[in-house]
Amino acid sequence: MAKIDLTPAFLIHRRAFKDTSLLLDFFTQEYGKIRLVGRGSRKSKAPIQMFQHIKISFSGKGDLKSLSDVEVDDQPRSLQGEALILGMYANELIARLLQDQDPYFELFEIYRQFVSQLPELDKQASYWALRLFENSLLSELGYGLDFEHDVNSDEIDTSIECKYEYQSQVGFMKRSMGKISGNTIQLMLAEDVLNAPSVEQLKVCRDLNRARLHPLLGNKPLQSRLLFWSKN
Repeated sequence: MAKIDLTPAFLIHRRAFKDTSLLLDFFTQEYGKIRLVGRGSRKSKAPIQMFQHIKISFSGKGDLKSLSDVEVDDQPRSLQGEALILGMYANELIARLLQDQDPYFELFEIYRQFVSQLPELDKQASYWALRLFENSLLSELGYGLDFEHDVNSDEIDTSIECKYEYQSQVGFMKRSMGKISGNTIQLMLAEDVLNAPSVEQLKVCRDLNRARLHPLLGNKPLQSRLLFWSKN
């Protein structure tokens, strides 16, 4: 690969490499998830910040290429508390589930919006934003759901008494004892961050997406989820 100049990116993970360098995982707009060596980066007085839109240049032969330049293309964004954990969780999903060097143009833009909104959202809206991000990620991976129709191809019923249950890898089936409301399914389709379901329905959405993600993640726990549990 020839030298790549100033492609849009986000840093999603870093760890020490040799004496003074770092292994840096980026989610890029044009090249998907890539890992680069930041030579001498551990001594840098201006380390690359996560959750900040940047442009990176890199070059090299083989699987492990070298970072050569970084330009900040965004305001500083310091996530705190639960917002930080939500951002770390999204980064971990990207690191675990996306194929290396496969572009995900739409997901990149969705992630950019997600991290830019996090500092401004209240707790309920931020968790709803995360659920919508998970839906987008699953769709990009080919595991999207039909939020307009149930398993019988009938339109989702949004009347207050109508409930559904999720059938793995199939879709939603109307059930009197179902846990997810038709209105919540409609909200998932609308993808409006500021129009979240109730706290109870948010927990149902959380459990739904955990069930959908589990076959892809396997039994290896997400480190960011351990942080959620330690706070509750």
